[in-house]
Amino acid sequence: MAFVRVPASGQYGVNKDLSQPSLPDNAWTDASNIRFLDGFAAQSFGYGEIYASPTIVPYHVRPVMVGSARYWIVCGSGKIHIVNGGTYTDKTRASGGDYSGSYNTWTSTELSGIPIVNDGSGLNYPQYWDLSASKFANLSNWPAFTYCKTVRSFKNYLVALNITKSTTNYPYMVKWSNGADAGAVPTSWDQTDPTKDAGEADVGASYGEIIDGLAMRDDSFIIYTTGSMVRMTFVGGTYVFNFNQITGSSGLLARNCVSQLPMGLHFVVTGNDVVIHDGQTVTSVLDKSTRRYFFSNLDTDNYSRTFTFINPYLNEACIAYASVGNSIPNRLLVYNYIDKTISFRDIPNLNHASHGLLEAALASTWTADSDPWGSDTTTWNQPDFTPDSARVVWASNDQKLYLMDSSASANGSMISSYLERRGLTFGVPESMKLVKGIRPRIYGSNGDTVTISVGYSNDPYADPVYTSVSHTIGSTVADDVLVNGRYIAVKFATGTAYQWRMDSFDIDVEDAGVW
Repeated sequence: MAFVRVPASGQYGVNKDLSQPSLPDNAWTDASNIRFLDGFAAQSFGYGEIYASPTIVPYHVRPVMVGSARYWIVCGSGKIHIVNGGTYTDKTRASGGDYSGSYNTWTSTELSGIPIVNDGSGLNYPQYWDLSASKFANLSNWPAFTYCKTVRSFKNYLVALNITKSTTNYPYMVKWSNGADAGAVPTSWDQTDPTKDAGEADVGASYGEIIDGLAMRDDSFIIYTTGSMVRMTFVGGTYVFNFNQITGSSGLLARNCVSQLPMGLHFVVTGNDVVIHDGQTVTSVLDKSTRRYFFSNLDTDNYSRTFTFINPYLNEACIAYASVGNSIPNRLLVYNYIDKTISFRDIPNLNHASHGLLEAALASTWTADSDPWGSDTTTWNQPDFTPDSARVVWASNDQKLYLMDSSASANGSMISSYLERRGLTFGVPESMKLVKGIRPRIYGSNGDTVTISVGYSNDPYADPVYTSVSHTIGSTVADDVLVNGRYIAVKFATGTAYQWRMDSFDIDVEDAGVW
């Protein structure tokens, strides 16, 4: 066999569902804190605090522009704060007391630049902020004794979902406002007023209870129920909106489990799959890859805390979820919607995340940078980000706001990452193989190390027996090992390198006979 070339380490990403020996040589059977991008497999960037610690536990975050100033709205269980320039300001409504938000119950939207949030408790009206010195307030012209689980914007309308009137819940009801003037909130929600185009309708009990909804481009609003997706389109006239079912085979897993990709498609976590759709065609992104693994690794007692967000900076659609045994989202499934790869990474107990523009003044200098000098990903005395690029802010249950991909470390701590491939047969599963060495092409800081392990097993589903060596970036060319077995495994793991990237590798292997 001599040298077997394994190119483009990031081409396929992780596949945990299919048979290991049947996968291409450059597909990975496991990985953690690795990003697959542009054909490479690189350790994920870390994160750091973007503001001082908030005075409330952040449950929900949303960016908002006030003139040319960039703010972030921070919703807690009972309070709403805004932050700009490192200063938090309490914007909780002046009358009506605290809110009743909980984990993953808050939703938010924006209408003509006006932020609107809803705690989803069924006890409080939707709230809006007029971008002045005033506080958040009950949404103007909202009907009395009426509540909703979710409120979103579509065109110049607001759409409220899963309605409660007085004490009676209407879980299949959609309610929409009168069309709003530019820079204003709607003047009416009265569906009985013939001079207004406000209205309400039921999507049908057979579709299941409404969970959430989101506009798709400017032509559709998609309503997500427990068992279906329903498209709401503007038709004008007497009916204003028309409703038709996209699919009745699956709905939304939980609130905030749908995000819009930059190309206008929806990225959705359903009750049994993760899909992308355009309002008509639904395509699985996990099937025959990590679908079974993801849902079996989801903590069933805390699935309702799952949420999605988009990281446009690196073409990623992300699912934050609590893995088995955890109550708060501690893991991230990352789907690169350009390269079509899947990866997983650790996250610091997140309640929510959102992308938006950041203040240039937040850029940190070298005196505040906790990463080691030789492994730092940022330029000396320069910002950790480009201010006019949308970046992701994480709301952590640890009462922190973090900026995703802003450093080489996890808020100052080294990130533990690894790539693993089991079940390599090199096209001859019946043959024994003698592996004499491996020649990786690893990029990173010269002198840092990556631990390389080569293993074997005679059963494709048995744990391999590994032999490990330390690879020094910039000096090691070949890593010698002596491993003999039918199924070969390789693993690359963090040694002393804060950041490293695997481009490709070669394996020095000989055929050692059938038996």
